[in-house]
Amino acid sequence: MPDSLNFKISRYAKIEISFFLLYFYVVGLLSSFEYNLWEKGQFGISKEDLEFGLVYGTFNLIAFFIFYRCLQKCLVIDKIWAFVVLILSFMLMFFFFKKASYLLISKLDFLSVQIRTNALKWYHLKRLGFTVSYMMTQFFGVAYLAYFIHSARQNEQIKTLREEQLASELTYLKAQLQPHFFFNTLNNIYSFALRKADQTAPLVSKLAEMMRYILYHADKQMVPLKDEIDFIRNYVEVETIRYRKQISIGFEMQGVDHSGEISPLLLLPFVENAFKHGIQEEEGSGFVNIVIHTLDQELTMEVKNSISKTESKAGGIGLMNVRKRLEILYPGRHTLNIYSNGTIHEVSLTLKMK
Repeated sequence: MPDSLNFKISRYAKIEISFFLLYFYVVGLLSSFEYNLWEKGQFGISKEDLEFGLVYGTFNLIAFFIFYRCLQKCLVIDKIWAFVVLILSFMLMFFFFKKASYLLISKLDFLSVQIRTNALKWYHLKRLGFTVSYMMTQFFGVAYLAYFIHSARQNEQIKTLREEQLASELTYLKAQLQPHFFFNTLNNIYSFALRKADQTAPLVSKLAEMMRYILYHADKQMVPLKDEIDFIRNYVEVETIRYRKQISIGFEMQGVDHSGEISPLLLLPFVENAFKHGIQEEEGSGFVNIVIHTLDQELTMEVKNSISKTESKAGGIGLMNVRKRLEILYPGRHTLNIYSNGTIHEVSLTLKMK
């Protein structure tokens, strides 16, 4: 298909076309219909009314469409003086435009004698030849359309800028999260390798699976909830191998199916903090319990862990990032409660997933 024919009318252009056709053709014909019904007792629109509505509707449409385009320029300039000058100029030019249209109509042979005669009579009138109040009605209607389209476009631009800003911020937060995650996990593997433990190879294998997930899924806007939880499970299994003799680790999953979706790497910081800040220095007994369940597109995650005696402050970069991500991705659709009494640290997260 040629490029000249392969085009798409924008949403705003459709609104403009519909408005001008309805406002300058349909409204006039409906007015004639109403007048005939109540004043003449006739049902319908005569041929003369139809001709009058189409001819003068076309000329008014041309005049006010030019005014509409000029008004859009004034709204972009955003200067009150430009708006005042436009109104005064339009009212003056509209007088000459109407006179010229009357003269032109009077000379168009394909029109009826009556409409040409009336047009010539109105052309010779010394007064304006049109009702100012009627013109102002059209003026305000067109002005409202210009303001509406201008406002809608501004809101659309603001929305686009906000989405771009949110996307940039999320990219930045993920870039912070990944080095932070790898640093902690590699530290775990390094400490295990120093002891030349047999579990070092499985730890490296699990880390490879987690790296694969980050490389291929972390940049996506949403991922299947099941894949995200599998990633969390791998992390927990790594920590289970490391802390096999020291602490009790529980991981429970309920009601998770293939239909749910979630932002990638959103749950990791809570699990990571449970190990890093809660029991990293624990030499005696300790525990980490993780429960994830979903019901009717609502996810609940509960993480409870013991607190190490040497642990100074829970949180860190990962937790700060996840708070920001929750505010960006799930505004008004999440609840995050964190409680600590010096012995036990608890996190409860509820998400209304898309």
